Amino acid sequence: MATVLQFGEGNFMRSFIDYLIQLRQDQYGDGEKVVVVTPIDNPYWETFRNRNCVYHTCVCGKVDGVAVKNYTTINVIEDVVNPYREFPRYEEAYLDPELKVIISNTTEAGIAFNEADTLDGDLGTFPAKITKILYARYKKYGEAGRVDLLPLELIENNGKTLKSYILKYAEIWGLEAGFVDFVKAIPVYNSLVDKIVPGFPRANAAEHFAALGEEDPLLTVGEAFLSLVIEGDKVLADKLPFLREPRVIFTDSVKPYRERKVKILNGLHTALAPISMLAGVQIVRDAINDKQLFAYADALADKEIIPTIDMDKAKLLQFKAAVLERFSNPYIDHLFSSIILNSVSKWKTRLLPSFLACPKDGRSHMLFALAALFCLYDDKSFTINDGDDVKAFFAQEVSTEAKYEAFIRNAAFWGMDLEATEGVYTASVGYVKEIKAGNIRKAIETL
Repeated sequence: MATVLQFGEGNFMRSFIDYLIQLRQDQYGDGEKVVVVTPIDNPYWETFRNRNCVYHTCVCGKVDGVAVKNYTTINVIEDVVNPYREFPRYEEAYLDPELKVIISNTTEAGIAFNEADTLDGDLGTFPAKITKILYARYKKYGEAGRVDLLPLELIENNGKTLKSYILKYAEIWGLEAGFVDFVKAIPVYNSLVDKIVPGFPRANAAEHFAALGEEDPLLTVGEAFLSLVIEGDKVLADKLPFLREPRVIFTDSVKPYRERKVKILNGLHTALAPISMLAGVQIVRDAINDKQLFAYADALADKEIIPTIDMDKAKLLQFKAAVLERFSNPYIDHLFSSIILNSVSKWKTRLLPSFLACPKDGRSHMLFALAALFCLYDDKSFTINDGDDVKAFFAQEVSTEAKYEAFIRNAAFWGMDLEATEGVYTASVGYVKEIKAGNIRKAIETL
């Protein structure tokens, strides 16, 4: 029997939540048992089955100034289920009477509402799936069917937003008032996670396999730093002992932690990825060791991000310095190709708030980052890994300038027409021309 239903089988969840659960299990013997659900239909789940859901994670970096590199065997996962191909197995997992919590990380795009989702139709969006799960548990167990929800998606008010969508589905599906009350009583926590997890170490897998004494296609590599901030009291830690870890913080408000982390750490990742890739740099550490790219990141943080955060500036500068040091981790080959995934929604979440808060004449670094993202996505040799709407947009055969203007004016991407309200196209089309001409390094020097 499993006590945790985990939506997300990716590198981050396996190096973060499953790792924390394993640490608790190894130290105290009371770690949770996990069933993992794949949020989308992919064949990755079969790899878990072939290994009896056992894999390794490598933690490497600096702890209190001391370099560490160690491996942990993760064996707390009971099963990995693909609901699109084995629904009965999925149903058995979510109806488990021992289930305590549903934990998720379905990317920023995962917590979304779609009016076309139906109760009896396809599985639908992640919030639709959760609504169906909760309704099934309500029908089977009544009040005893409640489970806590801990979403880890990197959006503001992730718990509050997820709960609002569940209630919205209950309304449009015409579910009974008793179920609505059932949902309202369920704790759904706002949260913030922080840990850099590049994932599988393709460049030096043989070295890791030699250290492990076996090949492990599920091996994940992540930095030693780890932080989980949960909005609420510590009652959840009473249910889930692995949350008693010192690196798990319970607080009245996640907001200041989130704003600092999302704007600085994630914002720098998202800005640097297309610029570095277009400049021929594929690894985050190499970008930080590149004087020009480091200067770009440092200036972006100092001039256009930190001034938009209402916190002590000295502490923000200290946090920025720590982030750049983490980016330079000598043990981790963090590929920009993994950071660039879903970059349009990431840009909206991570950089647009800072961008809008900056004076119009003081945001050249972010304008350049947006132009670089467009140019990378518009490169026919680059494979876009983003939403279908983004792929369809860049598949259009129109002139570069017309496409860039449409990109900037696309309210579906940004929630607004960025040219009409902010003059973004006019201010940045020159950067697009320079980048397209192969002069990205020269253009960076002008910022």
